[in-house]
Amino acid sequence: MPHATVRKVMDRLCQGGTGPPIGSSPDWSGPPPEPKLHGDRPDEGGCVTVRHTRLRPERRRTPTGERDFRRLWAGDAVSQLGSQITLFALPYTAVSVLHAPGGQLGLLQALYTLPFLLVPLPVGLWLDHRPLRGVLIAVHLCCALLVLSVPLASAAGTLGLAQLHLVAALGGAATVTAEIAMFALLPRLVAADRLAWANSRLNAGLAVAVTAGPGLAVWLTTLLGAPNALLADCLTYLFCAGALGRITHRQPSRPVRRAGGRLRPELTAGLRVVLGYAPLRRIAVHAALFNACAQAVNVALVVHLVRDQHLGGLYGVVLVCGGLGGTAGALLAPPLIRRLGHGRAALAAATVAAPAFWLVPAADGTRATVLAVSSAGLCAGSAGAGALGVVSTTVRHLASPPALHARVSAAFRLVSFALVPVGALAGGLLVDGLGARATLWAAPAAMMIALLPLLTRPVRALHHVERQDRRAQHGLPGPGVTASRPPG
Repeated sequence: MPHATVRKVMDRLCQGGTGPPIGSSPDWSGPPPEPKLHGDRPDEGGCVTVRHTRLRPERRRTPTGERDFRRLWAGDAVSQLGSQITLFALPYTAVSVLHAPGGQLGLLQALYTLPFLLVPLPVGLWLDHRPLRGVLIAVHLCCALLVLSVPLASAAGTLGLAQLHLVAALGGAATVTAEIAMFALLPRLVAADRLAWANSRLNAGLAVAVTAGPGLAVWLTTLLGAPNALLADCLTYLFCAGALGRITHRQPSRPVRRAGGRLRPELTAGLRVVLGYAPLRRIAVHAALFNACAQAVNVALVVHLVRDQHLGGLYGVVLVCGGLGGTAGALLAPPLIRRLGHGRAALAAATVAAPAFWLVPAADGTRATVLAVSSAGLCAGSAGAGALGVVSTTVRHLASPPALHARVSAAFRLVSFALVPVGALAGGLLVDGLGARATLWAAPAAMMIALLPLLTRPVRALHHVERQDRRAQHGLPGPGVTASRPPG
């Protein structure tokens, strides 16, 4: 039936008529009347007047926030790849060019990791009162100049260990600042129901960088020399700064902290959120224990596969499989959260990760068997760890008030990485005392014990965390939680 005929029949029905007989040719001359449909609020004719419009399929437009996130994601992924080059090329420069002894290499690594423990809380407080996009751009430009100083000094013949130590210390502080600022900016760019998706993309980008970065660093170091390989990292920092500059989101101005205000309560505000909210506290405690055990696994892994199992260069294949597993786990985290809820998703991911690492010491026989089984174990373990990282970051984003995003991110980072040096030291001592294989049995066993905080009711019942800015609009204090069994 023609479109105009349908409209006329509807009009006749609204006016109480029966319409023309079927098969007749009624006179539809003149402009068609406004169509009317039966409704709840009748007009004089007992019908509600509605405007009839033709529905046309519209092209789905990407929200501005998601476009901004994609720029953030692209810049971060490229920057992470460049950072892997520096993590390899900087100590390699110290050894091959400056002939640094082992103690100086240890100091170089310590200076890079020390800011991860010292600066998160003050940096988080500072970032909560600053425009995050501008800070990120400035930090990446400073990092570009920092790494550029190494090849320039090498070309001028003035490069020394003191400069490398300075680059490592400032680079570590800049890395902490950039990561806290990035994760504080993320909830402002995407909707609450897209946070898990956004976090999975960021973690997948990091996993790809960790997988591809070392191989790229070796190739660039061989091609250009260790100091000049840092030029590639300089370019990645500039690319990231350019991508961040294209972000259209502008942060509303915040009041600067009062000069006479007490510093300690503001400094520890993020820590109080992390430790005061039971599910987040238990997830943070588990992350601290898990990361410590993972460091022990990393220490023992290279000794076991390279020295004891004689894999040699095939050890890199195992690491690549681990990186691929981390990428897959990060991408699978959002559907896992939708299916199980935040709490059970964290428990499921951690339960997969811990026992999977036992496949590495269990592998025995030919080199091919050891390679295949060890690769499968590291892939599955990294997949669980990747999914767990996405879940914990998403819960942290949703549970923190908007004014404390940077401080909560800094506090969670401080707690979760607090035991990493202890885990690395314990792993080295266990390898020397018990052997690498025994350490690879013991560390995952400790990971299984670390599951206890996730087995408690506050985590298992954590299905949905309501975003804090929405709760603030309704005057509701504290993190909003729907503690119900997920469907299915």
